[in-house]
Amino acid sequence: MMTLRERWSAPNSTWLGLIPATTVAILLRSIPAWTNAAWGNDLGIYYGITTLMIRNQHLFINYTGWGNSYQFFPVLYLIAASLHIITGLDLLWLLPKIAPIIGGLTIPILYLIVLELLKNRKIALVSSFLLTIAPFHVYQTSHAAPLTVGHFFMLLSIYLFIKFSKRPMFLFPLLFSTVMLILSHHLTTYFYIISVTAMFFITMLNKNKIDKQTSLPLLYLSISSSLMFSYWAAIAKPVFYSFIPGGIPFSSYHAVILYYLLLYGGTFAIIRGKKWVKKTIMVNWGRQYSVAEKIMISFSIILMVELFFVYVPIPGVNLRITPVALLYSIPIVLFFSLSASGFSELRNKANGGVVLGWVSAIFLSLLYSLIYGKTNIYPDRHLEYLIIPLCIPAAFSGVKLSEVLYTRNITFSRLLKFSKLKHLYTTQTVLSVIITLIVVSNMIVVYPAFDAMNAADERISESCINAIRWMDGNISKNSVVASDHRLSMLIWAKGFNITMGKTNLTWAADSWIGCYNELKELNVSYILIDDIMRERVVNVGVGEYYYMNNESYEKFTMQPFELVYRNATLDSLREEVHWAEIYRINWTQLGCAVTAHFHKLVDKEIAR
Repeated sequence: MMTLRERWSAPNSTWLGLIPATTVAILLRSIPAWTNAAWGNDLGIYYGITTLMIRNQHLFINYTGWGNSYQFFPVLYLIAASLHIITGLDLLWLLPKIAPIIGGLTIPILYLIVLELLKNRKIALVSSFLLTIAPFHVYQTSHAAPLTVGHFFMLLSIYLFIKFSKRPMFLFPLLFSTVMLILSHHLTTYFYIISVTAMFFITMLNKNKIDKQTSLPLLYLSISSSLMFSYWAAIAKPVFYSFIPGGIPFSSYHAVILYYLLLYGGTFAIIRGKKWVKKTIMVNWGRQYSVAEKIMISFSIILMVELFFVYVPIPGVNLRITPVALLYSIPIVLFFSLSASGFSELRNKANGGVVLGWVSAIFLSLLYSLIYGKTNIYPDRHLEYLIIPLCIPAAFSGVKLSEVLYTRNITFSRLLKFSKLKHLYTTQTVLSVIITLIVVSNMIVVYPAFDAMNAADERISESCINAIRWMDGNISKNSVVASDHRLSMLIWAKGFNITMGKTNLTWAADSWIGCYNELKELNVSYILIDDIMRERVVNVGVGEYYYMNNESYEKFTMQPFELVYRNATLDSLREEVHWAEIYRINWTQLGCAVTAHFHKLVDKEIAR
């Protein structure tokens, strides 16, 4: 009779396990796309670029929207455009539905990576299941954004890099995947390069001797990094000349030189002093703790870090963790604690150090972004990449905990005899509850935890879509329309002028007087507001969040603002669920109001 352990490790059983994991991953990432008319703060950018690519039949379009480099990473747009042309489906409907599928397909790739590194089907499968529900990864890859495609090709490239390190025949598939990654997303490419570089260094440390086989990954890293830097310098110029200098205190050229110094200098240091480097890295950190102790210690440390950012803004995004978000984050903290407790297991496994190198590269970048502060590589953006390798040590901890549920040779026939397992009942129950809670709670809090930060609400309702469609044909394309970032991007995609995130007093002022100069300077003609902006948050850009009160909203219902369009979505009880309103600014009346206000101030001065 086959034991549970044997059944778990069977190849057919493992691959069958990947099917539900991948399905759940796709469904979980698809929730926002199917429960809203559209989803994503930047969706309008990608929709607009794809529309222009189809219309102009050019790979790189003349981009006039917010930001400056989105048009140079066309893989997502090409996929969406191809499916739109083939199926005839509406592009705005189609785009948010595609990306979650691509994001969910990262699950089987992580399985292959872990299996190739650790040769352990159980750990590979559990790692994949954990990535299925990993909150930061789920949230980010739910978006129709270049980063989602970037995640797919990053993991595919890591898998092929590991295969290529052993078999040179994988060079061309690896180069193809790398080129697709470079064309997909610049930030993901950055994390990929630092990750595989660290993995290469650890692999060299683990080798008994340095041979010709070792030079192949070094050759690949030289080629891939050269392709990356060359593409940025020659094509995606804003990345090379703006993004890179924005993250470091020196020029882009110095950054390129620094990378190659680290790559070749690190290789030389390992070759010449491998024993010393290995001894330094593999330091003994003291007495061994149980898995439960490690989880509790890690949980406490991570929670204290979170508490710090309740009072101190997170660098880059200028945002504090709210008390509600702190509560929602407890399952996420448990997830990270489970990962931290599994590091010691990795240290004792063949190629476990490669995973630790992967984690360390991203973690060091995270520390740099927190300490340096003035960087385009924001601290919060590291988490979606860090969570991927952290699924692997978390799998070790989860498996170690779950093994208490079983004895070494329990068969299915013995499982039916409850009396033989009675002594394990209490332990089984407790551990089952803990593991189930970690998995289920992380699935539940994925979207509420981010919403609780009160920094952005990325839902786009049918009312907003209808309002923007009404604008197309009812107001001049030369008009400047003010709204939040989420809706402004869709407005831009329809060909209207937008304020490019330069509004703030428009939303915060209690009367037209407080925002007159801003509206005049930006030449605003119309204002689009929806229920999310009124009741939740007005996000006009990174680190720029405003909150409307009764007075700041009600000023739009009075002269010189005129309501020209309103659309509402009703529930079964005929109550409003979502709404959108378009206001026109009557500049003639506003000019008269300004004159009257000026005379009133003069009269007050005279009266004094």
